[in-house]
Amino acid sequence: MVPPDEPRLQRLRANLAALRARVDAARARGLAAAGQVDLLVVSKSAPTAWYPLLAAAGVTEVAENRVQLVEERRPLGPAGWRWHLVGHLQRNKAVRAVALFEVFHALDSVALAQQIARVRAGNPRPWPVYIQVNAAHDPAKGGIDPSEVRTVVKALADIPQIEPLGFMTLGRLGAGESEARAAFRTLREVRDDCQREAWLRAPAPGLSMGMSDDFEWAVEEGATVVRVGSAVFDGLAGLDAGSRQPGAPA
Repeated sequence: MVPPDEPRLQRLRANLAALRARVDAARARGLAAAGQVDLLVVSKSAPTAWYPLLAAAGVTEVAENRVQLVEERRPLGPAGWRWHLVGHLQRNKAVRAVALFEVFHALDSVALAQQIARVRAGNPRPWPVYIQVNAAHDPAKGGIDPSEVRTVVKALADIPQIEPLGFMTLGRLGAGESEARAAFRTLREVRDDCQREAWLRAPAPGLSMGMSDDFEWAVEEGATVVRVGSAVFDGLAGLDAGSRQPGAPA
């Protein structure tokens, strides 16, 4: 891969450091102070020419929301990256998805889980997934209704090709703080119910919730994974190899 240009690399490292500091501060304020919160970089807004920047900045976990896009982009990324699918998966694309992604964040039906099981029949390793819950009750979003989670989780227990890691949700577009927090809190309560009743095999089910605009609220409400895209790449497009970082010596 071509070595990354230094101005963009400096900016990317600064962005990532600032985001991790905000995550740590939110952890200290909220419910996840004793736990780890992973920053998952959603790379769909980054050109593939920036992949060396991400690798040089220490990024190893990246996410995309479309199978077809990753078929084109994954061969251009470092061999050691783990790719996460964070978008809706159509059942007819399950074969392609399980070959491309290491983790799936949007399992939204038992029927999809059964299709994945058929695809992975004979594979000794289950596919790690997060169960998508429509915690915001948003008709524009996919996911299982919170009232149906128990039924779905119990059905997944009979599908060994699936390894549920926890739950995922999407906030309502344009939601304010109180509405976003309510959705995140609902997902946390769903997770806590599953732990209390031992419905889920995962010993410590995670919560994949929060994006660039609301991840601090999500962390305060208990997120263990935040999915951040645009904030990671803020300011990189305006730089080139000959540009100087603001405040750097001339």
